[in-house]
Amino acid sequence: MQDSPALVRRSSSPKHPALRNIDPATRFLYTPKTVSALLIGYSTVQGPSSPLVRPHPAVWRLIHGLIVLYLVSLIFLLFQDAHDARLFLKELFPSLGVDPGERAYGAECRLYIPGKGINWETIKGTVFDEFVVAHTLGWWAKALILRNSVLLWSLSILFEFMELTFQHMLPNFNECWWDSWILDVAVCNNIGIITGLWTVRYFGSKTYNWRGISEQPTYADKAKRSLMQFLPYSLDRFEWRIFSSPARFVECLVPVLIFLLFELHAFFLKFVLWIPPLNPLNTIRLLILLGMGLPATREYYNFIESENLSLNKIGAFAWLGLALAIVETLVAIKFGHGMFPNPWPHRTIAVWSIVGIVFAVSFSGWCIKFYVVDKGRPTQETRSEHSKAQ
Repeated sequence: MQDSPALVRRSSSPKHPALRNIDPATRFLYTPKTVSALLIGYSTVQGPSSPLVRPHPAVWRLIHGLIVLYLVSLIFLLFQDAHDARLFLKELFPSLGVDPGERAYGAECRLYIPGKGINWETIKGTVFDEFVVAHTLGWWAKALILRNSVLLWSLSILFEFMELTFQHMLPNFNECWWDSWILDVAVCNNIGIITGLWTVRYFGSKTYNWRGISEQPTYADKAKRSLMQFLPYSLDRFEWRIFSSPARFVECLVPVLIFLLFELHAFFLKFVLWIPPLNPLNTIRLLILLGMGLPATREYYNFIESENLSLNKIGAFAWLGLALAIVETLVAIKFGHGMFPNPWPHRTIAVWSIVGIVFAVSFSGWCIKFYVVDKGRPTQETRSEHSKAQ
Protein backbone atom coordinates (compact mmCIF):
# COMPACT_ATOMS: atom_id res chain seq x y z
CA MET A 1 0.00 0.00 0.00
CA GLN A 2 1.49 3.34 -1.06
CA ASP A 3 1.75 6.31 1.29
CA SER A 4 -0.24 9.40 0.45
CA PRO A 5 1.75 12.29 -1.05
CA ALA A 6 1.21 14.41 2.08
CA LEU A 7 1.00 13.48 5.74
CA VAL A 8 -1.91 14.35 8.02
CA ARG A 9 -2.41 13.81 11.72
CA ARG A 10 -4.25 10.64 12.65
CA SER A 11 -5.78 12.31 15.68
CA SER A 12 -7.65 15.59 15.78
CA SER A 13 -6.28 16.33 19.27
CA PRO A 14 -3.13 18.49 19.19
CA LYS A 15 -1.62 16.82 22.24
CA HIS A 16 -1.07 13.33 23.56
CA PRO A 17 -3.71 12.34 26.19
CA ALA A 18 -0.98 12.04 28.84
CA LEU A 19 -0.09 15.73 28.39
CA ARG A 20 -3.57 17.28 28.54
CA ASN A 21 -3.86 17.60 32.33
CA ILE A 22 -0.36 18.89 33.06
CA ASP A 23 0.03 22.21 34.85
CA PRO A 24 0.87 24.85 32.20
CA ALA A 25 3.59 26.26 34.47
CA THR A 26 5.54 22.99 34.31
CA ARG A 27 4.54 21.79 30.85
CA PHE A 28 7.89 22.91 29.37
CA LEU A 29 9.59 20.24 31.49
CA TYR A 30 7.93 17.52 29.41
CA THR A 31 8.92 18.79 25.99
CA PRO A 32 11.58 17.03 23.85
CA LYS A 33 13.76 20.15 23.97
CA THR A 34 13.98 20.05 27.76
CA VAL A 35 14.79 16.34 27.88
CA SER A 36 17.40 16.79 25.15
CA ALA A 37 18.99 19.71 27.01
CA LEU A 38 19.22 17.60 30.19
CA LEU A 39 20.89 14.75 28.30
CA ILE A 40 23.38 17.05 26.59
CA GLY A 41 24.09 18.90 29.86
CA TYR A 42 24.78 15.65 31.69
CA SER A 43 27.05 14.43 28.91
CA THR A 44 28.98 17.71 28.89
CA VAL A 45 29.74 17.38 32.60
CA GLN A 46 30.01 13.62 33.09
CA GLY A 47 30.53 12.19 29.59
CA PRO A 48 33.51 10.01 28.66
CA SER A 49 36.83 11.59 27.81
CA SER A 50 38.15 11.79 24.28
CA PRO A 51 41.69 11.63 22.88
CA LEU A 52 41.08 15.18 21.61
CA VAL A 53 41.56 18.05 24.07
CA ARG A 54 41.12 21.17 21.89
CA PRO A 55 39.36 23.53 22.14
CA HIS A 56 38.29 21.97 25.46
CA PRO A 57 37.46 18.42 26.63
CA ALA A 58 33.94 19.61 27.53
CA VAL A 59 33.30 20.39 23.85
CA TRP A 60 33.92 16.76 22.90
CA ARG A 61 31.77 15.55 25.79
CA LEU A 62 29.01 17.81 24.46
CA ILE A 63 29.46 16.30 20.99
CA HIS A 64 29.23 12.86 22.61
CA GLY A 65 25.86 13.89 24.06
CA LEU A 66 24.65 15.06 20.64
CA ILE A 67 25.64 11.73 19.10
CA VAL A 68 23.80 9.81 21.82
CA LEU A 69 20.75 12.03 21.29
CA TYR A 70 20.83 11.34 17.54
CA LEU A 71 21.20 7.60 18.19
CA VAL A 72 18.27 7.57 20.63
CA SER A 73 16.15 9.51 18.13
CA LEU A 74 16.89 6.94 15.44
CA ILE A 75 15.96 4.11 17.81
CA PHE A 76 12.68 5.92 18.53
CA LEU A 77 12.01 6.17 14.78
CA LEU A 78 12.81 2.50 14.41
CA PHE A 79 9.76 1.61 16.50
CA GLN A 80 7.39 3.74 14.39
CA ASP A 81 5.78 3.02 11.07
CA ALA A 82 6.70 5.06 8.02
CA HIS A 83 3.75 7.45 8.43
CA ASP A 84 4.50 8.27 12.08
CA ALA A 85 8.25 8.56 11.45
CA ARG A 86 7.70 11.15 8.71
CA LEU A 87 5.12 12.90 10.87
CA PHE A 88 7.67 13.12 13.70
CA LEU A 89 10.14 14.82 11.35
CA LYS A 90 7.35 17.13 10.20
CA GLU A 91 7.07 18.36 13.80
CA LEU A 92 10.72 19.42 13.59
CA PHE A 93 10.42 21.00 10.13
CA PRO A 94 6.86 21.69 8.94
CA SER A 95 7.99 21.68 5.31
CA LEU A 96 8.59 17.92 5.54
CA GLY A 97 5.95 15.23 5.14
CA VAL A 98 5.69 15.55 1.36
CA ASP A 99 7.45 13.28 -1.11
CA PRO A 100 10.09 15.62 -2.65
CA GLY A 101 10.95 13.27 -5.50
CA GLU A 102 14.47 12.48 -6.65
CA ARG A 103 16.59 14.20 -9.26
CA ALA A 104 18.13 11.91 -11.86
CA TYR A 105 21.44 13.42 -12.96
CA GLY A 106 21.81 10.98 -15.85
CA ALA A 107 18.70 11.95 -17.79
CA GLU A 108 20.79 13.68 -20.49
CA CYS A 109 24.48 12.71 -20.71
CA ARG A 110 25.39 13.89 -24.19
CA LEU A 111 28.10 16.55 -24.15
CA TYR A 112 27.49 17.30 -27.82
CA ILE A 113 24.13 17.26 -29.57
CA PRO A 114 24.23 16.99 -33.38
CA GLY A 115 22.71 20.07 -34.92
CA LYS A 116 22.74 22.01 -31.63
CA GLY A 117 26.41 21.94 -30.62
CA ILE A 118 27.78 21.61 -27.10
CA ASN A 119 25.16 20.67 -24.52
CA TRP A 120 25.81 23.68 -22.26
CA GLU A 121 22.53 23.27 -20.40
CA THR A 122 23.48 19.84 -19.01
CA ILE A 123 27.09 20.84 -18.35
CA LYS A 124 26.15 24.01 -16.45
CA GLY A 125 23.40 22.23 -14.52
CA THR A 126 25.91 19.62 -13.31
CA VAL A 127 29.05 21.72 -12.80
CA PHE A 128 27.23 24.55 -11.02
CA ASP A 129 25.13 22.25 -8.88
CA GLU A 130 24.79 23.45 -5.27
CA PHE A 131 26.39 20.25 -3.96
CA VAL A 132 29.72 20.54 -5.82
CA VAL A 133 31.28 22.73 -3.12
CA ALA A 134 29.75 20.60 -0.36
CA HIS A 135 31.16 17.50 -2.07
CA THR A 136 34.68 18.98 -2.05
CA LEU A 137 34.43 20.12 1.58
CA GLY A 138 33.19 16.67 2.56
CA TRP A 139 36.28 15.00 1.15
CA TRP A 140 38.48 17.61 2.82
CA ALA A 141 36.87 16.61 6.13
CA LYS A 142 37.33 12.89 5.37
CA ALA A 143 41.03 13.54 4.74
CA LEU A 144 41.31 15.17 8.16
CA ILE A 145 39.73 12.08 9.70
CA LEU A 146 41.48 9.19 7.87
CA ARG A 147 44.77 10.98 6.97
CA ASN A 148 45.85 8.36 4.47
CA SER A 149 45.70 8.67 0.68
CA VAL A 150 45.25 4.91 0.04
CA LEU A 151 42.21 4.66 2.32
CA LEU A 152 40.75 7.88 0.94
CA TRP A 153 41.09 6.88 -2.70
CA SER A 154 39.78 3.40 -1.95
CA LEU A 155 36.73 4.96 -0.32
CA SER A 156 36.29 7.38 -3.23
CA ILE A 157 36.36 4.68 -5.91
CA LEU A 158 34.28 2.23 -3.88
CA PHE A 159 31.52 4.79 -3.45
CA GLU A 160 31.32 5.33 -7.21
CA PHE A 161 30.87 1.57 -7.58
CA MET A 162 28.18 1.72 -4.90
CA GLU A 163 26.35 4.32 -6.98
CA LEU A 164 26.45 1.96 -9.96
CA THR A 165 25.28 -0.90 -7.75
CA PHE A 166 22.25 0.89 -6.28
CA GLN A 167 21.25 3.08 -9.21
CA HIS A 168 18.26 0.82 -9.89
CA MET A 169 16.97 1.78 -6.43
CA LEU A 170 17.80 5.47 -6.15
CA PRO A 171 17.29 7.83 -9.12
CA ASN A 172 19.86 10.14 -7.51
CA PHE A 173 22.57 7.57 -8.32
CA ASN A 174 21.83 7.67 -12.05
CA GLU A 175 24.69 9.92 -13.08
CA CYS A 176 26.53 10.46 -16.33
CA TRP A 177 29.91 8.75 -16.61
CA TRP A 178 31.72 12.09 -16.86
CA ASP A 179 29.84 13.36 -13.80
CA SER A 180 30.90 10.35 -11.72
CA TRP A 181 34.49 9.84 -12.79
CA ILE A 182 35.60 13.29 -13.93
CA LEU A 183 33.66 15.85 -11.90
CA ASP A 184 33.26 13.75 -8.74
CA VAL A 185 36.42 11.65 -8.55
CA ALA A 186 39.03 13.53 -10.59
CA VAL A 187 37.98 17.06 -9.56
CA CYS A 188 35.94 17.30 -6.33
CA ASN A 189 37.34 14.24 -4.52
CA ASN A 190 40.86 14.97 -5.72
CA ILE A 191 40.80 18.60 -4.56
CA GLY A 192 39.29 17.64 -1.21
CA ILE A 193 41.79 14.84 -0.56
CA ILE A 194 44.85 16.88 -1.60
CA THR A 195 43.89 19.95 0.44
CA GLY A 196 42.90 17.78 3.43
CA LEU A 197 46.23 15.93 3.48
CA TRP A 198 48.03 19.24 3.01
CA THR A 199 46.18 20.56 6.06
CA VAL A 200 47.34 17.53 8.06
CA ARG A 201 50.96 18.04 6.97
CA TYR A 202 50.81 21.78 7.69
CA PHE A 203 49.51 21.46 11.23
CA GLY A 204 51.63 18.38 11.84
CA SER A 205 54.88 20.25 11.09
CA LYS A 206 53.87 23.58 12.66
CA THR A 207 55.57 24.65 15.89
CA TYR A 208 53.12 25.72 18.61
CA ASN A 209 53.55 27.83 21.70
CA TRP A 210 51.04 26.38 24.15
CA ARG A 211 51.78 28.70 27.10
CA GLY A 212 48.67 29.82 28.93
CA ILE A 213 46.79 32.95 27.94
CA SER A 214 47.71 34.72 31.17
CA GLU A 215 51.42 34.09 30.48
CA GLN A 216 51.40 35.97 27.17
CA PRO A 217 53.22 39.33 27.41
CA THR A 218 50.95 41.53 25.22
CA TYR A 219 47.25 41.77 24.43
CA ALA A 220 47.95 40.81 20.82
CA ASP A 221 49.71 37.65 22.00
CA LYS A 222 46.81 36.91 24.35
CA ALA A 223 44.31 37.27 21.48
CA LYS A 224 46.46 35.09 19.23
CA ARG A 225 46.75 32.43 21.96
CA SER A 226 42.96 32.52 22.43
CA LEU A 227 42.45 31.77 18.74
CA MET A 228 45.06 29.00 18.87
CA GLN A 229 42.92 27.30 21.49
CA PHE A 230 40.58 26.29 18.67
CA LEU A 231 43.38 24.65 16.68
CA PRO A 232 44.20 20.96 17.21
CA TYR A 233 46.77 20.22 19.89
CA SER A 234 48.45 17.89 17.39
CA LEU A 235 47.52 16.62 13.93
CA ASP A 236 49.76 13.64 13.27
CA ARG A 237 49.64 11.60 10.11
CA PHE A 238 48.26 8.10 10.69
CA GLU A 239 50.60 5.26 9.66
CA TRP A 240 47.97 2.65 8.88
CA ARG A 241 50.50 0.14 7.35
CA ILE A 242 47.64 -1.32 5.32
CA PHE A 243 49.53 -4.12 3.56
CA SER A 244 51.89 -5.10 6.38
CA SER A 245 49.81 -8.21 7.16
CA PRO A 246 46.39 -9.71 6.34
CA ALA A 247 45.13 -8.95 9.84
CA ARG A 248 46.21 -5.33 9.53
CA PHE A 249 44.51 -5.13 6.14
CA VAL A 250 41.19 -6.23 7.69
CA GLU A 251 41.65 -3.72 10.52
CA CYS A 252 42.13 -0.93 7.97
CA LEU A 253 39.18 -2.16 5.92
CA VAL A 254 36.77 -1.70 8.84
CA PRO A 255 36.75 2.15 8.90
CA VAL A 256 36.46 2.26 5.09
CA LEU A 257 33.35 0.06 5.17
CA ILE A 258 31.79 2.08 7.98
CA PHE A 259 32.48 5.32 6.10
CA LEU A 260 30.91 3.72 3.03
CA LEU A 261 27.80 2.84 5.02
CA PHE A 262 27.41 6.42 6.25
CA GLU A 263 27.82 7.70 2.69
CA LEU A 264 25.03 5.41 1.45
CA HIS A 265 22.80 6.23 4.41
CA ALA A 266 22.88 9.92 3.47
CA PHE A 267 20.99 9.08 0.28
CA PHE A 268 18.79 6.22 1.49
CA LEU A 269 17.58 7.98 4.64
CA LYS A 270 16.52 11.14 2.85
CA PHE A 271 14.76 9.00 0.23
CA VAL A 272 12.74 6.80 2.60
CA LEU A 273 11.98 9.60 5.11
CA TRP A 274 11.09 12.19 2.45
CA ILE A 275 13.82 14.67 3.37
CA PRO A 276 14.77 17.12 0.59
CA PRO A 277 18.52 17.52 -0.08
CA LEU A 278 18.59 21.15 1.12
CA ASN A 279 16.78 20.47 4.39
CA PRO A 280 18.86 21.39 7.50
CA LEU A 281 18.47 17.84 8.86
CA ASN A 282 21.01 16.62 6.29
CA THR A 283 23.52 19.28 7.33
CA ILE A 284 22.99 18.57 11.04
CA ARG A 285 23.58 14.86 10.46
CA LEU A 286 26.80 15.52 8.56
CA LEU A 287 28.10 17.84 11.30
CA ILE A 288 27.32 15.20 13.94
CA LEU A 289 29.18 12.56 11.91
CA LEU A 290 32.15 14.91 11.51
CA GLY A 291 32.25 15.53 15.26
CA MET A 292 32.09 11.78 15.85
CA GLY A 293 34.56 10.79 13.11
CA LEU A 294 37.53 12.76 14.43
CA PRO A 295 37.72 11.19 17.94
CA ALA A 296 36.31 7.82 16.84
CA THR A 297 39.01 7.30 14.20
CA ARG A 298 41.72 8.38 16.64
CA GLU A 299 40.39 5.91 19.23
CA TYR A 300 40.27 3.08 16.70
CA TYR A 301 43.75 3.90 15.40
CA ASN A 302 45.17 3.91 18.94
CA PHE A 303 43.47 0.56 19.53
CA ILE A 304 44.97 -1.22 16.51
CA GLU A 305 48.36 0.40 17.15
CA SER A 306 48.49 -0.89 20.72
CA GLU A 307 51.00 -3.70 21.15
CA ASN A 308 48.87 -5.46 23.76
CA LEU A 309 45.25 -5.39 22.62
CA SER A 310 44.13 -7.27 25.73
CA LEU A 311 45.04 -4.23 27.85
CA ASN A 312 43.55 -1.69 25.47
CA LYS A 313 39.94 -1.11 24.48
CA ILE A 314 38.02 0.76 21.82
CA GLY A 315 36.82 4.17 22.98
CA ALA A 316 33.25 5.36 23.43
CA PHE A 317 33.14 7.38 20.20
CA ALA A 318 34.23 4.40 18.11
CA TRP A 319 31.55 2.20 19.66
CA LEU A 320 28.97 4.94 19.07
CA GLY A 321 30.02 5.11 15.43
CA LEU A 322 29.48 1.38 15.00
CA ALA A 323 26.10 1.51 16.76
CA LEU A 324 25.03 4.48 14.65
CA ALA A 325 25.98 2.70 11.41
CA ILE A 326 23.93 -0.35 12.41
CA VAL A 327 20.84 1.60 13.51
CA GLU A 328 20.86 3.80 10.40
CA THR A 329 21.02 0.63 8.30
CA LEU A 330 18.01 -0.81 10.15
CA VAL A 331 16.02 2.42 9.68
CA ALA A 332 16.76 2.49 5.95
CA ILE A 333 15.79 -1.17 5.53
CA LYS A 334 12.56 -0.91 7.55
CA PHE A 335 11.17 2.27 6.01
CA GLY A 336 12.42 1.34 2.55
CA HIS A 337 10.30 -1.80 2.48
CA GLY A 338 8.14 -1.69 -0.64
CA MET A 339 9.78 1.49 -1.99
CA PHE A 340 12.25 -0.29 -4.26
CA PRO A 341 10.22 -2.46 -6.65
CA ASN A 342 12.94 -2.85 -9.30
CA PRO A 343 14.77 -6.21 -9.07
CA TRP A 344 18.53 -6.48 -8.83
CA PRO A 345 20.10 -6.38 -12.32
CA HIS A 346 21.71 -9.68 -13.30
CA ARG A 347 24.84 -7.83 -14.42
CA THR A 348 25.28 -6.29 -10.96
CA ILE A 349 24.91 -9.67 -9.26
CA ALA A 350 27.36 -11.29 -11.68
CA VAL A 351 30.00 -8.57 -11.33
CA TRP A 352 29.94 -8.55 -7.51
CA SER A 353 29.98 -12.36 -7.43
CA ILE A 354 33.15 -12.37 -9.52
CA VAL A 355 34.70 -9.63 -7.38
CA GLY A 356 33.86 -11.56 -4.20
CA ILE A 357 35.38 -14.78 -5.52
CA VAL A 358 38.56 -13.05 -6.72
CA PHE A 359 38.94 -11.24 -3.39
CA ALA A 360 38.35 -14.42 -1.36
CA VAL A 361 40.90 -16.41 -3.38
CA SER A 362 43.50 -13.62 -3.33
CA PHE A 363 43.09 -12.93 0.37
CA SER A 364 43.23 -16.63 1.23
CA GLY A 365 46.42 -17.01 -0.79
CA TRP A 366 47.93 -14.03 0.98
CA CYS A 367 47.03 -15.47 4.40
CA ILE A 368 48.58 -18.85 3.52
CA LYS A 369 51.76 -17.20 2.26
CA PHE A 370 52.04 -14.85 5.25
CA TYR A 371 51.05 -17.16 8.11
CA VAL A 372 52.21 -20.56 6.80
CA VAL A 373 54.90 -20.26 4.14
CA ASP A 374 56.76 -17.16 5.31
CA LYS A 375 56.35 -18.03 8.98
CA GLY A 376 58.38 -21.23 8.59
CA ARG A 377 61.01 -19.51 6.46
CA PRO A 378 63.93 -17.97 8.39
CA THR A 379 64.22 -14.19 8.04
CA GLN A 380 67.37 -12.30 7.09
CA GLU A 381 67.89 -11.28 10.71
CA THR A 382 67.64 -14.89 11.88
CA ARG A 383 70.13 -16.02 9.24
CA SER A 384 72.60 -13.29 10.27
CA GLU A 385 72.41 -14.27 13.92
CA HIS A 386 72.94 -17.93 12.99
CA SER A 387 76.04 -17.02 10.93
CA LYS A 388 77.48 -14.99 13.80
CA ALA A 389 76.94 -17.90 16.18
CA GLN A 390 78.80 -20.24 13.82
